[in-house]
Amino acid sequence: MENSQGINLSQTLAPLYWGFVVSLLLGGITIVQAYIYFPAQQDRFLARFTAAVMLILDLLSSVLIAQSVYYYLIPHFGSLQPLSSVTPELSAECLVSTMITFISQAFFVYQLYNVKRLDKNRWLVLGSIAGCAIMAFACVATMYIFRHGVLSNRNGTFSIFFGIAKGFGAATDIIATVAMSMYLTSSRTGIEKTTTLLNKLMQYVIRRGALVTLIQTLLLVTFYAAPGHIYWIAFHINVTKLYANTFFAMLNGRKSLQDTQLTVTPQKVTFQHEEYGLREIEENDGSVNMPTVTKTVEIVDL
Repeated sequence: MENSQGINLSQTLAPLYWGFVVSLLLGGITIVQAYIYFPAQQDRFLARFTAAVMLILDLLSSVLIAQSVYYYLIPHFGSLQPLSSVTPELSAECLVSTMITFISQAFFVYQLYNVKRLDKNRWLVLGSIAGCAIMAFACVATMYIFRHGVLSNRNGTFSIFFGIAKGFGAATDIIATVAMSMYLTSSRTGIEKTTTLLNKLMQYVIRRGALVTLIQTLLLVTFYAAPGHIYWIAFHINVTKLYANTFFAMLNGRKSLQDTQLTVTPQKVTFQHEEYGLREIEENDGSVNMPTVTKTVEIVDL
């Protein structure tokens, strides 16, 4: 009787398949977030244009990944030979991934750029973002130059440049998260409403930074710990989805923060006007009450 079980390729192709399934779910979340954002928010043209570009790139990324999954699983089903090279679509997806990552990180750091308290250090953060973007493009270059030896029989040069690109990406997220956390910590005033707002912002910044950094770290660990498998591809095709999700979550989350009824203005000092007579000064033992200083936190529209 013939063996009808066929060839078991789960160890080889399962990461690609399930990574693609998860990416579709995350892509759906991005679409829902975009659907909520565009009708509700009245941001400037540049901000809305950036959001539209992010959505288009995210959808394009899903299409390119779908084509690559189709190529490896349908026309060449049962053969491992196609894994010796990367499809042009997967190479193009790496370029799209780099663009999504850069836009998300640049938007996050843009919040830091507008913070006057960080004047002395903001160029360090911006320089880190620029360096990350440059190094991330090494991933794209190597996937075009070394199209053979990426998924199987890995090329040593590709491994080096890929690790540098992803390592710098993780480092940039850490720097941006720490910088924003330091600013929020230094902005505490003791006012209950302000403290509540800062706590919410701090929670979001830390969760966002921890999530994307964790995925970047898992990507690097699986890439180098299992060179004979493509476990890393599942994280690679989903890390950009997280960047897109956090980008729209940041845009949509401003409404709930503004609902805390804090004044939406730059940091300022307000003095309460009071008049004092000689009798009042005498009753206060010759002292005059100092003006009240009020500090507000800015939650601005783009």
